[in-house]
Amino acid sequence: MPVSGELYKQLGRAAAGAVCIVAAYDRTTDAIVGLTMSSFVTLSFDPPMVMFALQQNADSYASVVSSRAFGVSLLACTQSEVASLFALKGRDKYERTSFAQGHSLHVPLIPESLAQIECLTVQILLSGDHAVVIGVVEAAQTQAGEPLLYYAGQYGTFRPLQAEEGAPTDR
Repeated sequence: MPVSGELYKQLGRAAAGAVCIVAAYDRTTDAIVGLTMSSFVTLSFDPPMVMFALQQNADSYASVVSSRAFGVSLLACTQSEVASLFALKGRDKYERTSFAQGHSLHVPLIPESLAQIECLTVQILLSGDHAVVIGVVEAAQTQAGEPLLYYAGQYGTFRPLQAEEGAPTDR
């Protein structure tokens, strides 16, 4: 028997990776659609692939899963307002945000993000109340900076633990 909803919510307290915006163009209207995502991960080096899980009741669900390509913008720690905006439902977020265009693919990207990744959708797996979207990385740009992270319902940054005195620092 699966665990209770309340216990399962506690499992969600695991620190997520970098916060990103996944965005695409709607195939019918060419309007930008997108949302904040913390489930984005690399999947394969050869070929270079990434994946994310998308809730089926998300506003942008139909547009993202039917899109042939998507852009991923890994946000810098200074972009928490963008993350909060794209966590909301509705179209207002698109009018309040400027976008860059992918160099290789027709995908929207968030300017000044730490990484801008252009992907072709290659597979969609339905699992529970989510779809797992898998893409091949066709192009990417990165810049130095601190990533925006998500933990226990809050945005933050990473701070390395201090090495204990006398502990080995080389592993």
